[in-house]
Amino acid sequence: MIRNLFPGVLVFVLVLASCAGPARRVDRAMPYEDRMRLASIYVQSERLDKAVPVLEDAADQEPGRSEAHAMLGEVLFLGGDLEGSARSLTRALEVGGDDPVVLNNLAWVELKRGNLKEAFAMIERALGTNPVPMYLYLDTRARILQALERYEEALRDARAALRIAPDHDAEAVSKLENLIRELEKMAPGEGYY
Repeated sequence: MIRNLFPGVLVFVLVLASCAGPARRVDRAMPYEDRMRLASIYVQSERLDKAVPVLEDAADQEPGRSEAHAMLGEVLFLGGDLEGSARSLTRALEVGGDDPVVLNNLAWVELKRGNLKEAFAMIERALGTNPVPMYLYLDTRARILQALERYEEALRDARAALRIAPDHDAEAVSKLENLIRELEKMAPGEGYY
């Protein structure tokens, strides 16, 4: 009886062991666009750990395309990997040119890393492309200027951003109003917006 059970038990143990092994990456034959869609699904469902290897594979598969590098940079930022995020976003700029979204995201990464000079350079490059919607980029620059202790300039940018921010973006409007209140305390003599 035990001899008859042995092949079945052996198969079960092998199947169980294969499931416990290292996580497999997505099929190498998957087209780039499908990888990007799959990564987007993982990001939308807040499964960043699943999105990272898919995006790494996409970046390896098509190293001359910026989308995978840019999305990987965003995902790594959300996951707290600022160094990896900076590398991926820089690579996206190298292969894709001055994309204002990527420049803005890299400015935020550098701000969080404490590299204020680099953050300011990135947001200036982004603003040089005349991005839309402009208020988001002015908000980023205001926050970088605040970190640089250039309060009056930061206040001007925050006020300009608030003037053009659409009412339906209530979260951005609220954050800008709070930033303006903070900056007014730091830049005396500047009246309320």
